[in-house]
Amino acid sequence: MKLKLTLSLILFLQLLLIKVSAQQTSTIDNVEPCITTDQYELIEKRCNDNAALFIPTTLYRPSAIVLLQWPLQAAVGFTDCSYYFIAAHVDHDNTSAFKDYNCGNITYNGHRGTDIAISPFPFFKMDNNQIEVIAAATGTIIDKHDGEYDRNCVGAGSNLVANYIILQHADGSRTLYWHMKSGKFTAKAIGQSVAAGEYLGIVGSSGSSSGPHLHFEVWSGSTNTTYIDPFSGTCNTVSLTSKWLTQKPYTEPAVIKASVHTTDYIAPTCGITETLNESKIFVTPFQGTGLSAGFAKFYVFLRNQTNGTSATMSILNPDASTYLTWTQNFTSTNNYSYVQYSKKLPTTSGVYTFQATYGGTTCSQSFEIRSCADNYNAWSGTTNTDWATANNWSCGTVPTNTTNVVIYSGVPNYPIINSSADCRSLTVFPSATVQVNTGFGLKVAH
Repeated sequence: MKLKLTLSLILFLQLLLIKVSAQQTSTIDNVEPCITTDQYELIEKRCNDNAALFIPTTLYRPSAIVLLQWPLQAAVGFTDCSYYFIAAHVDHDNTSAFKDYNCGNITYNGHRGTDIAISPFPFFKMDNNQIEVIAAATGTIIDKHDGEYDRNCVGAGSNLVANYIILQHADGSRTLYWHMKSGKFTAKAIGQSVAAGEYLGIVGSSGSSSGPHLHFEVWSGSTNTTYIDPFSGTCNTVSLTSKWLTQKPYTEPAVIKASVHTTDYIAPTCGITETLNESKIFVTPFQGTGLSAGFAKFYVFLRNQTNGTSATMSILNPDASTYLTWTQNFTSTNNYSYVQYSKKLPTTSGVYTFQATYGGTTCSQSFEIRSCADNYNAWSGTTNTDWATANNWSCGTVPTNTTNVVIYSGVPNYPIINSSADCRSLTVFPSATVQVNTGFGLKVAH
């Protein structure tokens, strides 16, 4: 019998240049609305029945002014610079064409809500409950459905049922929160009230969805035909004033995330969690899988990349002076994109900073350089899986009780301990494993 010990202890990051790529994700749902006609009719009936049961007529104030706050927030401890881009707005063209509130094309035919996609690494964010759905305004829960599969990748137009919550507000308007993660809903029941900003659940990919995102929809009344666009703009001729407390601009060019990786991150088929291969610590001599010796990967994830603009990237020394800087010019426009670089890491021990500036925003990520002289040793796994083989370690020696051990993800082999072993500290990255066979042990001093 073998005892497999998987330690996902610390998320990390890194920096580099050589290869540049861009990826566009303009819509999450497409072709047909993600809520079918039958589903609209069903939830309308459920909402009206529940409202009649649980909401006294004295609470209905048609003259009330209900404004909305952003329906998502990052969970406590989230450290990325941002987490979203708008994949689709409400469609304001009833013909075969389509247009959003600003007369642009960030929508698709018949779409009745705002699709807010989480990015990058959406399934990783979903798995780790990083992006929360919150009440856009104070209201009463008038419908709630949970328990549906939440890793769908089918896009719009199917009859798949989503996990969702619907709130009714003081002026009789309703807000719909669609595609949520299963099993992570508020404990509050239908008929109970929630405050603006209160936790409702986690972003997921349930129902007719092709990736984790929130379909946020607003009804001005009690029927699904009263849907409105909370954004005001030239082509929104129904709602002449914004329903938002603070309306976000049509485009928000920004760096969503700047990160450093031991090798390329793995983007599997939809529905499977991404392997990030991020690191905040690099032990020299460093060898990343598939990279030249001493090089790491630096990623910059962008919202609203625009043709003719540029981003500036820098690696800063521990004293804040510049170790390396470079510029990326863009020749296309994308709602969401990323660029990646292979760059040679510094070799002097210390805490460095990778930063990216775009659209007036700067996003930074610190990372450490450590060496064998600092009593750090990283598992490379280039020879085999044996912990006790010196050639599997970056320092060419097997760790002792004074060694700080780092196990990166994305290496050729992960370590297996077939004899008793020691180390001072152990950092195991997500997706990496340390296997301790029966009868043996790994003693970690700290």
